[in-house]
Amino acid sequence: MSKTVPSPLKFDALSDKIESFETQKICSAYKAMGIDVSRYFKDLKKIELFQCRGTGYKFYYPFSIIGDAEFYKELSLKRDNYYSTRWEHLQILPSLNTTQKILEIGSGFGVFLSLLKSKGIIAEGIELNPIALNNCKEQQLKVHNQLIEDFVKDSVEQFDVVCYFQVLEHITNIYDFISNSLLALKPGGRLIIGVPNNNPYLFINDKFHTLNLPPHHAGLWDKNSLKSLEKIFNISLDSLTFEPLEKTYNQFLPTYLANTNAINAFLIKSFNKIAPRLLKRVVCRFVNGRNILAVYTKPL
Repeated sequence: MSKTVPSPLKFDALSDKIESFETQKICSAYKAMGIDVSRYFKDLKKIELFQCRGTGYKFYYPFSIIGDAEFYKELSLKRDNYYSTRWEHLQILPSLNTTQKILEIGSGFGVFLSLLKSKGIIAEGIELNPIALNNCKEQQLKVHNQLIEDFVKDSVEQFDVVCYFQVLEHITNIYDFISNSLLALKPGGRLIIGVPNNNPYLFINDKFHTLNLPPHHAGLWDKNSLKSLEKIFNISLDSLTFEPLEKTYNQFLPTYLANTNAINAFLIKSFNKIAPRLLKRVVCRFVNGRNILAVYTKPL
């Protein structure tokens, strides 16, 4: 494969190869979860990770390795908690009110739409997973089985808020996806994005975290790549918030120890035996948690 490819986020920027992954190892990891993903890696012994020079955004390549609706249907059947209430939902909910009309792209089983409905907020969603879509309809939630580029044709500037939680990392055509979602947003409206934090929580400390690899994830987001969006699109960044590490500290520490160097691991393990509570306070103060919530405004 090429050592440089065009960036899917910033078209006038190249992206450099920074990592490669053996597809057999990826397939084995998913097989342990009970999911066969070999069809996505046909004739590929390795896939590659590229980083956009202009934004720092990292993405897996080739794009043909990313999952389809059938993959997400299978994943939702295997993992009962795949669609659930998230930190981002509860973080942003108090800032939303009944004067706003909200669009959620990638509604899943309607968890966030249900929270909005309970507050009397007008909201609708977009979802492609057929099982999730039926679940939303059973809850009498207004959800469309469309791609955003088709939906927005009849919905230009119709929403006060457009949001997507744990969705952007699954998208290959990033630029078009964000552009179309902004078309649905009224001037002065807010774009709300929640994504996994890959610096340093996931990718840096656990490169082979199964669900952070294709066909599940297409890209890896962090603080810098999210900040770069206001340089590409006509939006301004209002806030960037990290989920507190305390919630998942017990998952983070063993993963970090397994992926750091031997000397560092020895020192941290020793410290943890002597003063585990103090270590937790120190680590949680300096390390950001598992997810990031970014809020942008579209100018009037």
